[in-house]
Amino acid sequence: MHWKRVSVFVASLSMLLGLVVVPGVAAPHSTPQIKGVSQQSVKFAGPRVCPTKKFWYGAKWGADRGRRTHMGVDLGGKRGTPIYAIEKGRIDRTKKQSNGALQIVLKGKSGSKYYYGHMDKVLVKSGQRVKKGQLIARMGDTGSPGQVHLHFEYWKSGRESDAINPIKLLRRICSRR
Repeated sequence: MHWKRVSVFVASLSMLLGLVVVPGVAAPHSTPQIKGVSQQSVKFAGPRVCPTKKFWYGAKWGADRGRRTHMGVDLGGKRGTPIYAIEKGRIDRTKKQSNGALQIVLKGKSGSKYYYGHMDKVLVKSGQRVKKGQLIARMGDTGSPGQVHLHFEYWKSGRESDAINPIKLLRRICSRR
């Protein structure tokens, strides 16, 4: 009975903070396993894999950011959570942005590009070839202190100006089977 009250509280708090908690995906600081609920894991079937594991959805595509809009989806997690190459390809660039955020841009074999942001540690270098599912970084909060998450963008055409909402892709490749 206690867990029912806790889950109602977490759902209410998540809605208030604008987070989307997905059943089967670990919520922040959760340790107990609830019967019948699986944990998120990296999938190695198909051309792409989930960019991280044990995450929850945070800020969504199009969220207001003052003079701009949010051009990706935030995947919240614990500091140090592994971040993976979504597909086979080459690291287009890694850098530290003016706000201190670490970033990776991966150009996949498909021609699409993927932007990863706010990591605590980047484990790859510009120009490096990577395999699908290869560990490339660790989740953190650089450039966004106190908000540990992976900011993920999908540039399907490969052009940065053509970012599209990655939620359908993420839901497909990060689904529990």
